[in-house]
Amino acid sequence: MPILSQINAAEEPEVRDALARISVLARSPSPWRMARLPSLTNRSFLVERGDGASAEAYVLRLPGKGTERYIDRAGEAANARAVAGIGLAPPILYGDPASGVMLSRYIAGAVPLSPERLREADHFRAAVGLLQRLHGSGLAFTGEMRLYPKLDQYLAMASTPALRELRRAGEALRPVIEPGWGALRPCHIDPAPHNFIAAAGQHFLLDWEYAAMCDPVWDLAGLSIEGRFDPAQDAAMVAQYFGATADLGAWASRLHLYRIMLRLVAASWGAVQIAAGNGSWTAAELVDPLVALTAADLGDPALGRHIQSSG
Repeated sequence: MPILSQINAAEEPEVRDALARISVLARSPSPWRMARLPSLTNRSFLVERGDGASAEAYVLRLPGKGTERYIDRAGEAANARAVAGIGLAPPILYGDPASGVMLSRYIAGAVPLSPERLREADHFRAAVGLLQRLHGSGLAFTGEMRLYPKLDQYLAMASTPALRELRRAGEALRPVIEPGWGALRPCHIDPAPHNFIAAAGQHFLLDWEYAAMCDPVWDLAGLSIEGRFDPAQDAAMVAQYFGATADLGAWASRLHLYRIMLRLVAASWGAVQIAAGNGSWTAAELVDPLVALTAADLGDPALGRHIQSSG
Protein backbone atom coordinates (compact mmCIF):
# COMPACT_ATOMS: atom_id res chain seq x y z
CA MET A 1 0.00 0.00 0.00
CA PRO A 2 1.19 3.58 -0.57
CA ILE A 3 2.50 5.46 2.45
CA LEU A 4 -0.24 7.75 3.73
CA SER A 5 0.09 10.70 6.09
CA GLN A 6 -2.49 12.85 7.79
CA ILE A 7 -3.67 15.90 5.88
CA ASN A 8 -2.93 19.12 7.75
CA ALA A 9 -5.56 21.63 8.77
CA ALA A 10 -4.40 24.25 6.28
CA GLU A 11 -4.67 21.89 3.30
CA GLU A 12 -8.08 20.39 4.06
CA PRO A 13 -10.16 23.44 2.95
CA GLU A 14 -8.06 23.70 -0.21
CA VAL A 15 -8.70 20.06 -1.05
CA ARG A 16 -12.43 20.37 -0.34
CA ASP A 17 -12.63 23.48 -2.52
CA ALA A 18 -10.86 21.71 -5.40
CA LEU A 19 -13.19 18.72 -5.14
CA ALA A 20 -16.25 20.98 -5.12
CA ARG A 21 -15.18 22.49 -8.45
CA ILE A 22 -14.81 19.15 -10.24
CA SER A 23 -17.97 18.67 -12.24
CA VAL A 24 -17.55 14.94 -12.83
CA LEU A 25 -17.99 14.31 -9.10
CA ALA A 26 -21.68 13.97 -8.34
CA ARG A 27 -23.05 15.73 -5.30
CA SER A 28 -23.24 13.38 -2.35
CA PRO A 29 -24.11 13.67 1.34
CA SER A 30 -21.19 11.38 2.16
CA PRO A 31 -18.23 13.29 3.64
CA TRP A 32 -14.78 13.04 2.08
CA ARG A 33 -12.04 11.14 3.85
CA MET A 34 -8.59 12.50 2.98
CA ALA A 35 -4.98 11.45 3.36
CA ARG A 36 -1.67 12.74 1.97
CA LEU A 37 0.17 10.61 -0.60
CA PRO A 38 3.95 10.83 -1.15
CA SER A 39 4.85 13.52 -3.68
CA LEU A 40 7.68 15.90 -4.53
CA THR A 41 6.85 19.14 -6.33
CA ASN A 42 3.09 18.64 -6.35
CA ARG A 43 0.71 17.64 -3.57
CA SER A 44 -1.30 14.45 -4.00
CA PHE A 45 -4.15 13.19 -1.85
CA LEU A 46 -6.19 10.01 -1.54
CA VAL A 47 -9.81 11.15 -1.28
CA GLU A 48 -12.59 8.69 -0.49
CA ARG A 49 -16.26 8.75 0.36
CA GLY A 50 -19.05 6.22 0.85
CA ASP A 51 -18.78 2.60 1.87
CA GLY A 52 -19.36 -0.80 0.36
CA ALA A 53 -20.80 -0.82 -3.15
CA SER A 54 -21.13 2.98 -3.16
CA ALA A 55 -17.52 3.64 -2.14
CA GLU A 56 -15.49 6.03 -4.30
CA ALA A 57 -11.73 6.52 -4.22
CA TYR A 58 -9.65 8.98 -6.23
CA VAL A 59 -6.25 10.62 -6.33
CA LEU A 60 -6.39 14.42 -6.35
CA ARG A 61 -3.28 16.26 -7.54
CA LEU A 62 -2.70 19.91 -6.72
CA PRO A 63 0.20 21.49 -8.64
CA GLY A 64 3.34 22.71 -6.90
CA LYS A 65 4.30 26.34 -6.55
CA GLY A 66 5.88 27.80 -9.68
CA THR A 67 5.46 24.66 -11.81
CA GLU A 68 3.35 26.58 -14.32
CA ARG A 69 6.58 28.27 -15.44
CA TYR A 70 7.94 25.09 -17.02
CA ILE A 71 5.09 22.57 -17.28
CA ASP A 72 2.39 22.61 -19.95
CA ARG A 73 -0.66 21.52 -17.96
CA ALA A 74 -2.92 21.28 -21.02
CA GLY A 75 -0.34 19.03 -22.68
CA GLU A 76 -0.03 16.96 -19.51
CA ALA A 77 -3.78 16.33 -19.38
CA ALA A 78 -3.90 15.33 -23.05
CA ASN A 79 -0.90 13.01 -22.76
CA ALA A 80 -2.14 11.42 -19.54
CA ARG A 81 -5.53 10.69 -21.11
CA ALA A 82 -3.83 9.20 -24.17
CA VAL A 83 -1.76 6.72 -22.16
CA ALA A 84 -4.70 5.87 -19.92
CA GLY A 85 -6.60 5.05 -23.09
CA ILE A 86 -4.12 2.28 -23.94
CA GLY A 87 -3.97 0.92 -20.40
CA LEU A 88 -0.57 2.26 -19.31
CA ALA A 89 -1.96 4.61 -16.64
CA PRO A 90 -5.03 4.85 -14.41
CA PRO A 91 -8.04 6.65 -15.92
CA ILE A 92 -7.89 10.46 -15.81
CA LEU A 93 -11.30 11.79 -14.77
CA TYR A 94 -10.53 15.49 -14.68
CA GLY A 95 -7.68 17.78 -15.66
CA ASP A 96 -7.87 21.57 -15.55
CA PRO A 97 -5.31 23.03 -17.97
CA ALA A 98 -5.53 26.42 -16.27
CA SER A 99 -4.96 25.42 -12.66
CA GLY A 100 -3.22 22.06 -13.09
CA VAL A 101 -5.65 20.32 -10.74
CA MET A 102 -6.07 16.69 -11.78
CA LEU A 103 -8.25 13.82 -10.61
CA SER A 104 -7.57 10.17 -11.43
CA ARG A 105 -9.06 6.87 -10.41
CA TYR A 106 -7.40 5.33 -7.36
CA ILE A 107 -6.28 1.74 -7.90
CA ALA A 108 -6.95 -0.22 -4.72
CA GLY A 109 -4.08 -2.30 -3.43
CA ALA A 110 -1.53 -0.55 -5.63
CA VAL A 111 2.06 -0.75 -4.40
CA PRO A 112 4.70 1.68 -5.70
CA LEU A 113 7.96 0.18 -6.88
CA SER A 114 11.35 1.05 -5.41
CA PRO A 115 14.98 0.34 -6.35
CA GLU A 116 14.76 -2.70 -4.11
CA ARG A 117 11.57 -4.01 -5.77
CA LEU A 118 13.13 -3.44 -9.19
CA ARG A 119 15.69 -6.10 -8.29
CA GLU A 120 12.84 -8.61 -8.45
CA ALA A 121 12.67 -10.07 -11.96
CA ASP A 122 8.91 -9.62 -12.48
CA HIS A 123 8.89 -5.95 -11.47
CA PHE A 124 12.05 -5.26 -13.46
CA ARG A 125 10.63 -6.81 -16.64
CA ALA A 126 7.32 -5.02 -16.12
CA ALA A 127 8.94 -1.58 -15.69
CA VAL A 128 11.13 -1.96 -18.78
CA GLY A 129 8.19 -3.42 -20.66
CA LEU A 130 5.96 -0.44 -19.82
CA LEU A 131 8.54 1.94 -21.26
CA GLN A 132 8.92 -0.26 -24.32
CA ARG A 133 5.14 -0.30 -24.86
CA LEU A 134 4.95 3.47 -24.40
CA HIS A 135 7.77 4.19 -26.84
CA GLY A 136 6.31 1.82 -29.40
CA SER A 137 2.68 2.90 -28.95
CA GLY A 138 2.59 5.35 -31.83
CA LEU A 139 0.97 8.01 -29.63
CA ALA A 140 1.65 11.57 -30.69
CA PHE A 141 2.29 13.39 -27.43
CA THR A 142 1.83 17.11 -27.07
CA GLY A 143 5.20 18.85 -26.80
CA GLU A 144 8.83 17.87 -27.25
CA MET A 145 11.50 17.44 -24.60
CA ARG A 146 15.10 18.06 -25.60
CA LEU A 147 17.83 17.76 -23.04
CA TYR A 148 19.97 20.84 -23.60
CA PRO A 149 17.10 23.32 -24.12
CA LYS A 150 15.39 22.00 -20.96
CA LEU A 151 18.64 22.32 -19.01
CA ASP A 152 19.07 25.90 -20.21
CA GLN A 153 15.47 26.70 -19.30
CA TYR A 154 16.04 25.59 -15.71
CA LEU A 155 19.37 27.42 -15.49
CA ALA A 156 17.70 30.63 -16.71
CA MET A 157 15.28 30.37 -13.76
CA ALA A 158 17.84 29.43 -11.09
CA SER A 159 21.54 28.81 -11.25
CA THR A 160 24.79 28.71 -9.28
CA PRO A 161 28.42 29.09 -10.37
CA ALA A 162 28.88 25.33 -10.05
CA LEU A 163 25.89 24.58 -12.29
CA ARG A 164 27.00 27.11 -14.89
CA GLU A 165 30.50 25.63 -14.96
CA LEU A 166 29.15 22.10 -15.40
CA ARG A 167 26.85 23.33 -18.17
CA ARG A 168 29.89 24.68 -20.02
CA ALA A 169 31.73 21.39 -19.55
CA GLY A 170 28.67 19.40 -20.64
CA GLU A 171 28.66 21.14 -24.01
CA ALA A 172 31.37 18.65 -25.08
CA LEU A 173 28.74 15.88 -24.98
CA ARG A 174 26.16 17.78 -27.00
CA PRO A 175 27.34 16.58 -30.47
CA VAL A 176 26.91 13.00 -29.24
CA ILE A 177 23.70 13.29 -27.22
CA GLU A 178 21.63 15.83 -29.12
CA PRO A 179 21.29 13.91 -32.43
CA GLY A 180 19.99 10.94 -30.42
CA TRP A 181 19.86 7.34 -31.54
CA GLY A 182 16.56 7.25 -33.37
CA ALA A 183 13.28 9.08 -33.89
CA LEU A 184 11.50 10.96 -31.12
CA ARG A 185 8.92 8.78 -29.38
CA PRO A 186 6.28 9.35 -26.67
CA CYS A 187 8.27 9.32 -23.42
CA HIS A 188 7.49 9.59 -19.72
CA ILE A 189 10.58 11.70 -18.86
CA ASP A 190 10.38 10.97 -15.09
CA PRO A 191 10.47 7.15 -14.76
CA ALA A 192 11.41 7.06 -11.06
CA PRO A 193 10.51 3.73 -9.42
CA HIS A 194 7.75 5.29 -7.29
CA ASN A 195 5.98 6.34 -10.52
CA PHE A 196 5.47 2.65 -11.33
CA ILE A 197 2.77 0.86 -9.36
CA ALA A 198 1.84 -2.80 -9.17
CA ALA A 199 -1.71 -3.95 -8.46
CA ALA A 200 -3.29 -7.38 -8.88
CA GLY A 201 -0.67 -8.57 -11.36
CA GLN A 202 -0.78 -5.37 -13.42
CA HIS A 203 1.67 -2.48 -13.60
CA PHE A 204 0.93 1.15 -14.40
CA LEU A 205 2.87 4.38 -14.81
CA LEU A 206 1.85 7.52 -12.92
CA ASP A 207 2.72 11.22 -13.09
CA TRP A 208 2.77 12.38 -16.73
CA GLU A 209 3.46 16.08 -16.17
CA TYR A 210 6.79 16.03 -18.02
CA ALA A 211 5.70 13.59 -20.74
CA ALA A 212 6.53 14.61 -24.31
CA MET A 213 8.00 13.40 -27.55
CA CYS A 214 11.61 12.66 -26.74
CA ASP A 215 14.60 10.40 -27.30
CA PRO A 216 13.67 7.11 -25.55
CA VAL A 217 17.19 6.94 -24.12
CA TRP A 218 16.09 9.67 -21.70
CA ASP A 219 13.61 7.21 -20.12
CA LEU A 220 16.09 4.32 -20.07
CA ALA A 221 18.87 6.42 -18.53
CA GLY A 222 16.39 7.93 -16.08
CA LEU A 223 15.19 4.51 -14.94
CA SER A 224 18.82 3.44 -14.56
CA ILE A 225 19.59 6.47 -12.36
CA GLU A 226 16.48 6.38 -10.21
CA GLY A 227 16.49 2.61 -9.94
CA ARG A 228 20.17 2.68 -8.92
CA PHE A 229 20.94 0.05 -11.54
CA ASP A 230 24.26 -1.74 -11.55
CA PRO A 231 25.98 -2.72 -14.84
CA ALA A 232 24.21 -6.08 -14.85
CA GLN A 233 20.79 -4.42 -14.59
CA ASP A 234 21.71 -1.95 -17.32
CA ALA A 235 22.72 -4.85 -19.55
CA ALA A 236 19.47 -6.70 -18.77
CA MET A 237 17.45 -3.57 -19.57
CA VAL A 238 19.23 -3.11 -22.90
CA ALA A 239 18.83 -6.79 -23.80
CA GLN A 240 15.10 -6.76 -23.00
CA TYR A 241 14.44 -3.47 -24.74
CA PHE A 242 16.60 -3.83 -27.87
CA GLY A 243 16.94 -7.61 -28.12
CA ALA A 244 19.71 -10.10 -27.53
CA THR A 245 21.73 -8.85 -30.51
CA ALA A 246 22.08 -5.30 -29.12
CA ASP A 247 25.60 -3.91 -28.86
CA LEU A 248 25.89 -3.87 -25.07
CA GLY A 249 29.15 -1.92 -25.10
CA ALA A 250 27.76 0.91 -27.23
CA TRP A 251 24.57 1.12 -25.21
CA ALA A 252 26.48 1.09 -21.92
CA SER A 253 28.40 4.15 -23.11
CA ARG A 254 25.28 5.90 -24.44
CA LEU A 255 23.48 5.37 -21.14
CA HIS A 256 26.53 6.60 -19.24
CA LEU A 257 26.72 9.84 -21.22
CA TYR A 258 22.98 10.45 -20.96
CA ARG A 259 23.05 9.79 -17.20
CA ILE A 260 25.73 12.47 -16.78
CA MET A 261 23.59 15.13 -18.40
CA LEU A 262 20.34 13.96 -16.79
CA ARG A 263 21.93 14.39 -13.37
CA LEU A 264 22.81 17.94 -14.35
CA VAL A 265 19.22 18.52 -15.50
CA ALA A 266 18.01 17.14 -12.15
CA ALA A 267 20.40 19.38 -10.21
CA SER A 268 19.17 22.42 -12.17
CA TRP A 269 15.55 21.39 -11.59
CA GLY A 270 16.37 21.16 -7.88
CA ALA A 271 17.80 24.68 -7.93
CA VAL A 272 14.51 25.90 -9.44
CA GLN A 273 12.48 24.21 -6.67
CA ILE A 274 14.63 25.78 -3.97
CA ALA A 275 14.44 29.23 -5.58
CA ALA A 276 10.64 28.93 -5.83
CA GLY A 277 10.28 27.77 -2.22
CA ASN A 278 8.52 24.67 -3.50
CA GLY A 279 9.19 22.26 -0.64
CA SER A 280 11.60 22.39 2.28
CA TRP A 281 14.71 21.06 0.54
CA THR A 282 18.17 22.48 0.88
CA ALA A 283 20.88 22.57 -1.78
CA ALA A 284 22.94 20.20 0.35
CA GLU A 285 20.38 17.42 -0.04
CA LEU A 286 18.87 18.16 -3.45
CA VAL A 287 21.54 19.80 -5.61
CA ASP A 288 25.03 19.31 -4.19
CA PRO A 289 25.20 15.48 -4.46
CA LEU A 290 24.18 15.65 -8.13
CA VAL A 291 26.70 18.40 -8.80
CA ALA A 292 29.46 16.28 -7.26
CA LEU A 293 28.54 13.20 -9.32
CA THR A 294 28.30 15.20 -12.54
CA ALA A 295 31.64 16.92 -11.93
CA ALA A 296 33.32 13.58 -11.26
CA ASP A 297 31.91 12.00 -14.41
CA LEU A 298 32.79 14.96 -16.65
CA GLY A 299 36.34 14.91 -15.26
CA ASP A 300 36.78 11.16 -15.60
CA PRO A 301 39.66 10.23 -17.97
CA ALA A 302 37.41 7.45 -19.31
CA LEU A 303 34.91 9.98 -20.68
CA GLY A 304 36.59 10.05 -24.09
CA ARG A 305 36.30 6.28 -24.37
CA HIS A 306 32.56 6.47 -23.71
CA ILE A 307 32.17 9.19 -26.34
CA GLN A 308 34.01 7.08 -28.89
CA SER A 309 32.11 3.89 -27.98
CA SER A 310 28.69 5.52 -28.17
CA GLY A 311 28.82 6.18 -31.91
